Amino acid sequence: MPGPAGSSADAHEWLARDLGIEAPGFTTHGLGADAESLRKARAFVRDALERWDLRSGADDVALVAGELMSNAVCHGLRPTARQTGRWAARLGLACQEGTLVCAVNDPSPDVPVMRRADEFLERGRGLRIVDALSSSWGWSRPGGTGKTVWARIPVLRSPVS
Repeated sequence: MPGPAGSSADAHEWLARDLGIEAPGFTTHGLGADAESLRKARAFVRDALERWDLRSGADDVALVAGELMSNAVCHGLRPTARQTGRWAARLGLACQEGTLVCAVNDPSPDVPVMRRADEFLERGRGLRIVDALSSSWGWSRPGGTGKTVWARIPVLRSPVS
């Protein structure tokens, strides 16, 4: 079975299993290491939230997903992976019982580390944002290589108008 950074349906199921989520209610999107790929992935998040009627909390979810994706690109991809045309990482979303799970899998074995807060640094606040906006977050190592970083964000379905 291909790893989660692959582009097949198996990668979708593999990431869902890693998170303990049933694959039918789980959606994934391939993530490259360029600005256009990040833009498309953010649009994918917004579209998924709209399909699931999750407009309340959508900004928080989009911000958490953006931080997890940016961390994967900046810290999880080797320079050679950034130059290939295939997906280098995978974003997964699932909505279960008032919680949206956002997960990003990348090929790096390096675990995420929350940095000390420093208001003068331009970078290093991503996991603090994830921590502030999610009910919980963490990481797992689904196989021999790579990792999946996930966050659970409380959400409410929009009322029917």
